[in-house]
Amino acid sequence: MERRACYSVAPNFLIALLPYLGVSLTDSYPLKGAGRPVRVEDVAREAGVSPITVSRALRTPEKVKPETLERVLEAVRRTHYQVNAIASSLRSGQSTFVSVFVANLQNQHFAAAMQGAIDAFEGSRFHLMFAQTGYADDLSAERFKALLPFRPAAIMLTGAVRDAGTREFLADLGVPVMEMWGEQPDPVDMLASSGGREGGYLMGRHLGEQGYRRIAYVGQANHGSAWRIDGFIEGLKPFGIEPALILPMEGMQQIEDGVAAFDRVLAELPDCDAIFFGSDVTAAGAVIRALERGMPVPERIAIAGYGDLYFAAHIQPRLTSVHVFDYEVGKQAGQMLLRRLNGESIAQPVIQVPVRLEIRGSTTRL
Repeated sequence: MERRACYSVAPNFLIALLPYLGVSLTDSYPLKGAGRPVRVEDVAREAGVSPITVSRALRTPEKVKPETLERVLEAVRRTHYQVNAIASSLRSGQSTFVSVFVANLQNQHFAAAMQGAIDAFEGSRFHLMFAQTGYADDLSAERFKALLPFRPAAIMLTGAVRDAGTREFLADLGVPVMEMWGEQPDPVDMLASSGGREGGYLMGRHLGEQGYRRIAYVGQANHGSAWRIDGFIEGLKPFGIEPALILPMEGMQQIEDGVAAFDRVLAELPDCDAIFFGSDVTAAGAVIRALERGMPVPERIAIAGYGDLYFAAHIQPRLTSVHVFDYEVGKQAGQMLLRRLNGESIAQPVIQVPVRLEIRGSTTRL
């Protein structure tokens, strides 16, 4: 099965880049062995039909008589004609492009989700076109206005949209909109999320059961991650405790950020006995720093992460983490969006993929 192309450039720059990509804004490509491009009119002349019939045969073959379709396809083979999908979408308004806005393409969770979405659209007539937005808490409508020249068939975002102006703008576009992550009852159109609140709750309950009492949370604390912290607080509540420190860390983090965060937590909360990090990467940095400072994990201080990345089960001590099924989030989001694009109705516009707590040595005392 042929894999569809995916354009990984920001949509507001794509038109300017087309000449450098070897793409023209005509509906034709150079004719093999000739000095000019093949046009729809050439195919129509070869097949003995009108140009409109050629366009209809290539776009909606089911609406063309079988014998006519065969003549057109044979003419296409003889002339080596290829449809320029970008030009067709711009001109006709019948787009085959799904604009995907990703906070950070280097984020392993988002990357896995995007692969799931790509696989969901495999073999379809639609193309995914990616743009990176950064970790802005509330994206403005201006960020999306670059979509208009492309008349996108649909929009996907790795985040829930909260800005009222942006929500109105996206709704007015009149195309399916799929938000991913975030937990809210009223998405713009559809929402596929991971159980962030559930993950926070499971971690809070686990640390409470293990007897930890001076607990810190380190990680994203904006609107998009507030649900995880809310769940964490709920998980701790039956034990009569709450987070002793919440240290916000926004954006993309590296190992060294976890090292620095560990030192900061101990400076602000010297008797801290457990830290829940919003990512496995920063949690791994904290483990390294704790051992450097002669603070055994978990005997002196417990450390847990979020995401259950590939290395979590292999570092020493093995890292307790919340396993997030990112690929499934992206695939289910893509499948739902594709059904909408194919004219199907969606009975349940909000889906949530469950998470799982992986308890390992970095937090286990009892």
